[in-house]
Amino acid sequence: MNFSSLGELPGRVRDDGRPEGEDMAEIRSLRDAVAELIHDGDTVALEGFTHLIPFAAAHEIIRQGITGLTLARMTPDVVYDQLIGAGAARKLVFSWGGNPGVGSLHRFRDAVENGWPAPLELDEHSHAGMANRYAAGAAKLPFAVLRGYRGSDIPRRTSTVATVTCPFTGEELAAVAALNPDVTVIHAQRADPAGNVQLWGLTGVQKEAVLAARRVLVTVEEIADTLEPRPGGVVLPTWVIDAVAVVPGGAHPSYAAGYSVRDNAFYRDWDAIARDREAFGRWLEEHVRGVGRDAGSDGEVGAAGATGASGESGESGGGRAARGTPRPAAGPARATAPGPAAAPAPVCTPDELMEVNAARALAGAGTCFVGIGLPSTAANLARRTVNPDLVLVYESGTLGSRPERLPLSIGDGELADTADAVVSVPEMFNYWLQGGRIDVGFLGAAQVDRFGNINTTAVDRGPDRPEGRLPGAGGAPEIAANCGRVLLVLRHRRRNFVGALDFVTTLGHGSGPGDRAALGMPGAGPTAVITDLGVLRPDPDTAELVLTALHPGVTADQVRQATGWPLKEAPDLGVTDPPTAAELAALRALKAASGPGGPPAAATAPSSGKDAR
Repeated sequence: MNFSSLGELPGRVRDDGRPEGEDMAEIRSLRDAVAELIHDGDTVALEGFTHLIPFAAAHEIIRQGITGLTLARMTPDVVYDQLIGAGAARKLVFSWGGNPGVGSLHRFRDAVENGWPAPLELDEHSHAGMANRYAAGAAKLPFAVLRGYRGSDIPRRTSTVATVTCPFTGEELAAVAALNPDVTVIHAQRADPAGNVQLWGLTGVQKEAVLAARRVLVTVEEIADTLEPRPGGVVLPTWVIDAVAVVPGGAHPSYAAGYSVRDNAFYRDWDAIARDREAFGRWLEEHVRGVGRDAGSDGEVGAAGATGASGESGESGGGRAARGTPRPAAGPARATAPGPAAAPAPVCTPDELMEVNAARALAGAGTCFVGIGLPSTAANLARRTVNPDLVLVYESGTLGSRPERLPLSIGDGELADTADAVVSVPEMFNYWLQGGRIDVGFLGAAQVDRFGNINTTAVDRGPDRPEGRLPGAGGAPEIAANCGRVLLVLRHRRRNFVGALDFVTTLGHGSGPGDRAALGMPGAGPTAVITDLGVLRPDPDTAELVLTALHPGVTADQVRQATGWPLKEAPDLGVTDPPTAAELAALRALKAASGPGGPPAAATAPSSGKDAR
């Protein structure tokens, strides 16, 4: 492919006043490119939806002492935890801020909750909102419209969300302001000598973020003589790029499809490193700011670790099959006619009871939009048991994924490698989800109220204390609004099942029947909440969640004590069937294939209220 011949085409005007087409991308060192393109106070987007994250460029920003940045990124991830902790940021524009599959971003939380190392202003969105902001920026439009944020508290605290009325139908729609970064930085697999860039795999919003920006820096694994076509690949022509820097391994600990694999161990170890300010400072000095280190390198992030790091998140509570004390899946059962003695039920954990029943809830579904953690475990188990034809859809852009192991994050390379198709994040949310093409949305939550409304944003920790920060909305608001129905799966604790949410991130049934219809939400909303104690379903008349089934060995009193509102019981309260030996074998094999550390964990509300230090 040769795009340099298109150089005389008119294009945007660069910051130096020269039209694109007269100023091709230069092959530069990373140090020189960052020094020239990124300045104090800039709005900088370092994009890559869990794949191709430009860690090396972020570390060079830290080494050069650039500060006062507005950092934009759909999923801040560990890379922004590092930038925030290093004091580079004053504001964050984002839609989900967590350590994928592990738990919290502790440097992010410390900045928001305690102002360390400096206060951090937030501009918070959903994934659909952020994707559309980039798309509007790329199109040089002032804003984008979507059916989003309905019933959510997000617009109440985010000035870049508004409501507009369609001039043709009268429908009220969400409008989000265009996002035009001063600088976009991405990592890609390769470039040619003319500065044309090629990337493939999960492409997230990289193309939109590049085309929305005033200046563009791309780090690549290698320079190739020619860019051979790749199915589903993206080529960014040299005349939209300012500089290309060759940085092999520059995405580590994330990955570059075809060149490296995701370093899941680093993401697990990061939890212990970032949890403590002093430990983080030591890591930063040794692996990023280290005296004498080549400023063009990636900072040897893969060598980082923490002595005694457990890899478990204090927020998520783990996700291992061994959580809790195993118990026989026996106890109160439906009356049956006398017959031959049944084989004893297999011994299983409360989590396994929950996961098996969550998988059963997908029997007969055609397509499922899958959240990470417990929803992903249940959906992948359903494919191996009750619904082998289930089409799994992940918000990273994969349609029809068939992973052989549980992904630690929605950007796991196996999701793309085993998918029927891989699309961009804007396409996923606008065409597939908003277009009403998904049967079931499967979500987790930190807090749920009696009407199935969800909080994944922040919790009130009491008078004179800052609110406790949660990851944020991610894709949940639009998943819950647009899927045919929604299933929730989470552990049943009083801090998670609350009488009133501290923040409504995602609307379930609002305040009762009719609220969804009044807001123009096409889906049925939450139809079941599956926990480690039983199953709750909305009452058909009131839309309030009621207890409809207990898991074997659980009493209704246990469930009531773990619920923050006066929980009602269905007149025909049942007991779920215990997992079969085949179901447990399939579940345990799936988890075993995930490797050390077990499957990803579920998000929960903070239990201690301690700060992030």
